[in-house]
Amino acid sequence: MRFLIPLLTIVVFLGLQSTVAGELAIGPVAPDFIVVCVILFGLQRGPIQGSLFGFLTGFLVDLGNPSYLGLNALTKCLVGYAGGRLGSTASPGTVVLVLVIFLAALGHDVVYFLVYQWPRLDSAFMSILTNALPSAIYTAIAGIVVERALALLGAKVVTRVGKARQ
Repeated sequence: MRFLIPLLTIVVFLGLQSTVAGELAIGPVAPDFIVVCVILFGLQRGPIQGSLFGFLTGFLVDLGNPSYLGLNALTKCLVGYAGGRLGSTASPGTVVLVLVIFLAALGHDVVYFLVYQWPRLDSAFMSILTNALPSAIYTAIAGIVVERALALLGAKVVTRVGKARQ
């Protein structure tokens, strides 16, 4: 039963990403609900569970693109670990949570584009500037909306970095 809730969470956020994110896209920029899911899970559960959750989530995403199998698993594992490490420090406020989600989304995309477009670093940096940066801003805004919606539904979510709401 302990593993059912995280697996159900992954399925819900994968569905959200595949259906809602495309509808909310502004040009090529769409929010990354999967990164939001992983960072919120890592903030709530700690670095070990966050990295395992991120790896599993990334691996499931990678099954849709087997030519780069492991790339999403790597990047989301890093995001989950970072979220878990940040979750151990108590820093209050919504602004901090927005900043954490922004940095997680940006860090995810930077690693992803650098590995994906290696050795063409000029293309990778252009993708980071034109795609990753706006996407990270959009993801941070969408992440706060998702976090507040989950809190209204009574879910146990992070309301402060390092603290969890019952």
